[in-house]
Amino acid sequence: MIIKKTFKQMCIGRRYMQLWKGKKVLLVAKYTRVERERLEHPNVSEKQLLKQLSNQGANLKTILESHNEHYNIVKEVTAAINRLDVESKIINLKDINTAAVSWADVLIAIGGDGTFLVMSSYVQNNQTPVVGINSNPSSSLGYLCLPEICSRNIQNTFDTLEKQKYFFIDRRRIRVSMKNTKNKMEPPINMYQDFVKIRPDSHSSHDMLALNEVFIGDKMPGRTSEMECKFDGNMPIKIKSSGLCISTGTGSSAWSYALNKISVNEVRRILNYKFHQISEQECIKIANDYNKNLVYRPDLEYLQYTIREPTGRSLWQSNDELIKSDKIKQAEVETHCEEGCIILDGFLIYVFPKGAQAILTSRPEDSIKSVMINVD
Repeated sequence: MIIKKTFKQMCIGRRYMQLWKGKKVLLVAKYTRVERERLEHPNVSEKQLLKQLSNQGANLKTILESHNEHYNIVKEVTAAINRLDVESKIINLKDINTAAVSWADVLIAIGGDGTFLVMSSYVQNNQTPVVGINSNPSSSLGYLCLPEICSRNIQNTFDTLEKQKYFFIDRRRIRVSMKNTKNKMEPPINMYQDFVKIRPDSHSSHDMLALNEVFIGDKMPGRTSEMECKFDGNMPIKIKSSGLCISTGTGSSAWSYALNKISVNEVRRILNYKFHQISEQECIKIANDYNKNLVYRPDLEYLQYTIREPTGRSLWQSNDELIKSDKIKQAEVETHCEEGCIILDGFLIYVFPKGAQAILTSRPEDSIKSVMINVD
């Protein structure tokens, strides 16, 4: 409800473009658990594969229902697109590449937030509309996708889009620019599915873009991450922690939110330490108000940094207290980690060698033009 009201107000008086007419449309469909298992075990029959999954404790009924729901929506979306005055192609997420994305005037991700994030990582401009359609509304929320009701009636959704009853959210991204790297950076590892290979032309090794967040730290989670940071050009601080997370407004409701939110129990414990007559309703209100303020609009230029579990005391800082989390416009990070890495949107992992530096900024030209629909 917050998104619907906020962005509806933002778009009053905006001149809408014709989304489809005469355009080239690329549909990118996720691959399901069933397809993933088929790719990993190409020489195993369908019956044997299902038995193998059952022996591993997987819920076959849920897996097959999810697979069928996804492909029913893929068929409906394809049929709806075929009725329009467009040139279209459909590819599987594992076959995505820069050339295919650059060909399209409009992009449609059919899957969930993971599919949207992977596809958006190939988008190199802020003018290509991106539509997310949740293909498993029964089990997935799909925050980056159109509302759930849109997945329940695909033809009606496309009729709504055809009538230009939509608006854009210019979702800011984080640009990560590398400097002081002695050697050319290695291609990233794709953790979305490790058997889906990143092609050499797909992602720049020096300028990287993230829609949700960037994590910087040691690749070994049990090892302390050491780095030197400058936020908004202020004095450098040397940090020892479990890593640094920097998010956008889009990502402020994801990992960043999980890192910073407080529970009602935490509020109760803190207040009861000093006071003894704080009601449950007051604790709930304090927690809700605090957590609500952690989330901010996706189109804002601000970045939110969070230092995970800081240890020791920061160096080269005028005061004794290290701010654990705050909004900024730019961050400069030099890594002193033994095996440093930069992780974009939770799935692209780049090596970040000791002594290397990264500058993180948010620029309007790097935005993703996300398509949304007002649901009454």
